[in-house]
Amino acid sequence: MYAGSSWTKIANKFFTVFNQNMKIESIQPSSYALNKHQNQIVSFGKASDITIGYVLKNRAKYLPQSIKTRIKELVTSGFSNKRLNEVHEEVYKDLFAAKTLDEASEKFPEFAGVKDVTELSKNRSKAIKFLMNIMPLEKFTLDYIKKLYRPTSQDKLVNEYGFTNRSLLAWLNKKLNIKKLSGSYIKLLKMCDEKENERIAELSRRAIYSDAKVQKYRLQKAAEAHRTPEYRAKKRQEMKDYYIRHPETAQKTGLISKMTWDRCPEIKKAFSDYTKSLDSYTKKIMSKKIEGRNLNEQEKRIASTYYSNFWNQYPQFKTIYRERRLEVIKELKNKD
Repeated sequence: MYAGSSWTKIANKFFTVFNQNMKIESIQPSSYALNKHQNQIVSFGKASDITIGYVLKNRAKYLPQSIKTRIKELVTSGFSNKRLNEVHEEVYKDLFAAKTLDEASEKFPEFAGVKDVTELSKNRSKAIKFLMNIMPLEKFTLDYIKKLYRPTSQDKLVNEYGFTNRSLLAWLNKKLNIKKLSGSYIKLLKMCDEKENERIAELSRRAIYSDAKVQKYRLQKAAEAHRTPEYRAKKRQEMKDYYIRHPETAQKTGLISKMTWDRCPEIKKAFSDYTKSLDSYTKKIMSKKIEGRNLNEQEKRIASTYYSNFWNQYPQFKTIYRERRLEVIKELKNKD
């Protein structure tokens, strides 16, 4: 069998490459001397404190017109303690129940000028062809508006629709003339949820104990070091060269990967389900990659995005995969 120390080296090398291809989750701040401002603790109210009376008095400028109008009616009638998220659901319940875009436009003036994506389908652009692979175009615009007004975060929208990045969202909003909810209003809605309120509060507290400029610099450096195509290409080539010089290591790594995937049926199923939702062009590229055929630069980028989007959509599997791979390495090491 293989020497135990070699398994440790393989584990270290795997996590180096694995982390290079994962989104950088977080970077722990270094220790800095806290000044008097950083020692102050911010006081956050509970989710139940975000009533419409409070919002109308202190945050009215962030409210959509339909919401502001309804809140004024409720406050005047003595219901100032009603929660903002409750009013949001009440006001837009007809939108969420609407069957057509015309129905939504008739009930909500903010959607009166929205164009249906079918009006753009004549040009048959790459974006339109991509949308056609997601769902029938006549259903897309209403579905998109409903998600925007739930509201759904941009990252979640990208994952749900299978977009490669946020740029298509901006293109859609502009072309379809959709008025988005303001970011500040969305944050108020999120903070009406107790768990989300606590999460945002904790993030804000942590920010107090870090130097913003230093954090920004460190994140930029991390991005430069790990996210550039050149850096990743260099590391992939280094791994290939290493395996050529050490074929026994390639054999060990292959064995580790096979045993790990055999212990991850839920991840394999998620991969299968995720692949079924892809457009035919991406499926063709992934088939080429699996068959070991050469990909051009554009195809390589699409393949890379495929894996990145999968791990972003199923972040819980990252930890599971790491843990089971470590289990395999430990078992093989103990057999030596």
